[in-house]
Amino acid sequence: MNNQSEFIAPQDYSWDTFPEASAAPEGMLTLNEPLDDTYPHVILNVPYAQKNGLSLHLHVITPVITEKSQEFPLIMWVQGSAFHKQFLGNHLAHFIEVAKRGYVVAMVEYRWAPENPFPAQIKDLKTATRFMLAHASDYHVNPKQYIAWGDSSGGHTVTTAVVTENLPEFNDEDTTVLPLHYAACIDFYGPTDISRMNKVPSTQDHVSPHSLEGEFFGTNDLYKVPELVQKGNPISYISSKKLPPFLIMHGSKDRLVPFEQSVLLYNALKENHQNVTFYKMTKSDHGTDAFFTPTMIDLVDRFIRKTL
Repeated sequence: MNNQSEFIAPQDYSWDTFPEASAAPEGMLTLNEPLDDTYPHVILNVPYAQKNGLSLHLHVITPVITEKSQEFPLIMWVQGSAFHKQFLGNHLAHFIEVAKRGYVVAMVEYRWAPENPFPAQIKDLKTATRFMLAHASDYHVNPKQYIAWGDSSGGHTVTTAVVTENLPEFNDEDTTVLPLHYAACIDFYGPTDISRMNKVPSTQDHVSPHSLEGEFFGTNDLYKVPELVQKGNPISYISSKKLPPFLIMHGSKDRLVPFEQSVLLYNALKENHQNVTFYKMTKSDHGTDAFFTPTMIDLVDRFIRKTL
């Protein structure tokens, strides 16, 4: 500042009292666009727990907030990764579109195999859910409206978490103090009975000790530990006890997780008189964008709204 007399001291202006710029240089063009917020807000790498020396994180997406007291349903999203380390932002663009519909989305990082085998991933989803419920007011969450949604191994995680909701062996927290009650479960092309994955066409080995699934189950030959594999099969926990509604989607040309895996889950839910809707995505391979088109997001949105 060469001339201290020209210094204008900062003031605590409101938007209404701040003077609008009046300079109008020749050739300047003027835009008059709506000034209201229109896009969701993304908060990356929110730590939710420390487990086994790992700091676990969430990506949290909130819709546009117009009032401090606003609350929205919560979607706990689990990104698939064959139970290994996730690329947590794989579906970030898709879930920004989901959040626009009026949802808070928490994208869950779980402990990964082989260092952290089953059931660490299921426990971590529940810990993350409890974190979001404990911080509901910070993120404008309606604590009575939350669902679990995942794809691929994340589909297995959410399905297993919902059917084992408050079983102590699938929780790191005291379920008598912090019980969970998911309102719905959305499973996109997730495995169920992993012992059957190489009994139908596939492009991968799913059962040897160093297969992705073998490492998930403690680096075991899955045919030699059938009891362990069935403990990790969500179908093992389905009974006539009322479960929340399920929405299942799977591609008919899935080369990684056989379509049959969702058929098994669907049939088990139906046989036990549960509320389940199953869609086949014609000719879709594993994890295509077909599952996240505007039409598909509309379909999922209607399912959630009807459930809630």
